[in-house]
Amino acid sequence: MQITGGKYNSRKIKTPDFENIKPTLSKTRQGVFNALGAMINFDGKVFLDMFSGSGIMSLEAVSRGFRVISFEKDKKTALAIKSTFQSLNLKPELYFGDALKNLLKLDIKPDVIFMDPPYESDLYEQALNIIKKNNILNAEGIIIMEHPIDKLIKYEGFELIKAKTYGNKQITYLTINQAG
Repeated sequence: MQITGGKYNSRKIKTPDFENIKPTLSKTRQGVFNALGAMINFDGKVFLDMFSGSGIMSLEAVSRGFRVISFEKDKKTALAIKSTFQSLNLKPELYFGDALKNLLKLDIKPDVIFMDPPYESDLYEQALNIIKKNNILNAEGIIIMEHPIDKLIKYEGFELIKAKTYGNKQITYLTINQAG
């Protein structure tokens, strides 16, 4: 796998080859960061990768100048992410454990939250509820969700910025609804 932009552009990295991991495809990663680049300046901003999996979205964000915080529940996967970061002489800000519990422990408000949990879970709605209820996202922050196109996600209290389809996946961009 290759990083698609920024400081580490074209660097080949080895991502974990575990059955439960589905790395975001390069075309999708490029699309996400291109769209995000049209919305915000990355320098000095905080990117939270809630369900890190392969860690590729965290690496893409670091490569583009974000401070990155990563959450990963699976210990074997977390160790693989750490190893991948170290291969680029980077030290990940990686929190091991349940993403929803880790959200409540954050001492900083992310500017971008990327969510790509197991598709069959209800973690999208649970995470959105925690983010809204506990005022976790920066006021002008953006939530990006990767999900199957046929997955209906309820996002009350958030505004849809845009949605883009890549094959059988959709990337949904939300912001907090300032009116409610």
